[in-house]
Amino acid sequence: MSIDMQTIEGWIARASEAGIWGEDGLIQAETGSDKAEALVYRRSVKQSGKTTFAMLKVADASREGPVFSWDRLLGIFAPGDVLKGFEGQAVELSRGKALFAPLSHANAEALRRTLPFTAPSALADQPITFGTGDRLGSAGPGHLRAMAGYRVCPVLAQQSVRELELTGRDYGQVLDAATWAVFQEGYEGPWGADGDHLKSEEWVRTALQIGFTFITADVSDYIRNEYAAADEDEVLAAYERIRAEERKRIEDTYLPLAIELDTGERIRFTREILARTVLIYAEAIRHALRLYRAGVEIKAEGAFDFELSVDETETPTTPEAHLFVALEAQRLEMKIGSIAPRFVGEFQKGIDYIGDTEEFRRTFATHAALARHFGHRVSVHSGSDKFSVFPIVGELTGGRFHIKTAGTHWLEAMKTIAAHEPQLYRRLHRAALERFEAARRYYVVTTDLDKVPSLDEIADADLPSLFEKRDSRQLIHITYGELLKDEELGPCFYDALHRHREAYCSAVELHTKHHLESLGVLRSGS
Repeated sequence: MSIDMQTIEGWIARASEAGIWGEDGLIQAETGSDKAEALVYRRSVKQSGKTTFAMLKVADASREGPVFSWDRLLGIFAPGDVLKGFEGQAVELSRGKALFAPLSHANAEALRRTLPFTAPSALADQPITFGTGDRLGSAGPGHLRAMAGYRVCPVLAQQSVRELELTGRDYGQVLDAATWAVFQEGYEGPWGADGDHLKSEEWVRTALQIGFTFITADVSDYIRNEYAAADEDEVLAAYERIRAEERKRIEDTYLPLAIELDTGERIRFTREILARTVLIYAEAIRHALRLYRAGVEIKAEGAFDFELSVDETETPTTPEAHLFVALEAQRLEMKIGSIAPRFVGEFQKGIDYIGDTEEFRRTFATHAALARHFGHRVSVHSGSDKFSVFPIVGELTGGRFHIKTAGTHWLEAMKTIAAHEPQLYRRLHRAALERFEAARRYYVVTTDLDKVPSLDEIADADLPSLFEKRDSRQLIHITYGELLKDEELGPCFYDALHRHREAYCSAVELHTKHHLESLGVLRSGS
């Protein structure tokens, strides 16, 4: 990827006039000035040995087509030869060289090697982790600005294979976008990268080889939901078909067991409950072991976080099921960092919790106690905008949990478009209505399109109010793939979001803080 000298020379001329450029390159001491604001991301300026790194603002209005990939460059200013491994356009200085480098995959990899804080790490020792699921590759700065003030570790690169397919991205691009956001914002705390809802050993290996540090094992294809609704005779008959030696091991282990939790609850198995639990989850646990071992082939135990997701079921996870899954994981020597149960009520995408919050409190307390007993975190999936239960999650876990959000940040992008480019938003909204049925096959939602207000009845200034309505939010939430992959609308959306990127980052920052405050996450220094 080449960069023309006209772009570089234009930036150098403006930087010289602002007083942040001299014969030896960037004058680091001057980058905090007001004049530097239009030329460099101040928090990005970092010294490594005698080499200075910075994210430069290099918008080139003369370039044909979108400037989305060209408004930022990595600047490296070295007294000797420019660091090996980086690609870009070199400029001779009086002492050393300057390299103007595109935000390419090769440069992101080189930056992660050179500045370790720009690479993700395992977060097992962190009490609160927050998955952001940036589907667009541009929300990272907003997430980091929000979380920098709180005692929480971000999991910035959180994407499922389904999301990759719907957005047309790959894991390398997802990780690189997070790296550039971390560098731009000067964030030096730990952060993670989650290969979310991975079902195959191949995908686990792929994600970890690229540099991801968190695997969410999706074993939903191996959970036998039919036994949750089967009658007792059918369950016991199916259980008897399990090998006698395995049944003996299970019964000798679990029937005498009585686990007392710090809540005062005691969990015991009856033969029927044990049989039902085994039938529903045993195959899923065996598949989780295959996924875990695939991960260990690439990274050593402890070098990546492993979450076991059992939330993709038709009925809530019972305390006995949580206990069984955790004990079997221990037996099989799987190092589990978090378990995602299926909670009571409904955790639909992009909207608040649907259900009885008191029942949620009662049942969630048991899951939180089980997590404390075993030392893993409770993971809350589809955690976007569940404000009515966030205080319960924060309180009952004692501030130790993992939460996944994703679609809410995409909704903030569309809300930004609605506020700043209403005519484009109307086109996107109409396309979403047309393609809703195609999109809903990927999601369980209860959207009622009849409750989505007609665009003909809404003034431009009132378009952002659509995002305060449940059915409108779900309409836009689940159609992101249909809109982004549209050959005409997709580029228009990205160009508009680029034009209003700071407004978008501010919206993401504010909305993320709302999540953190509702969850009771403590501020840094408190």
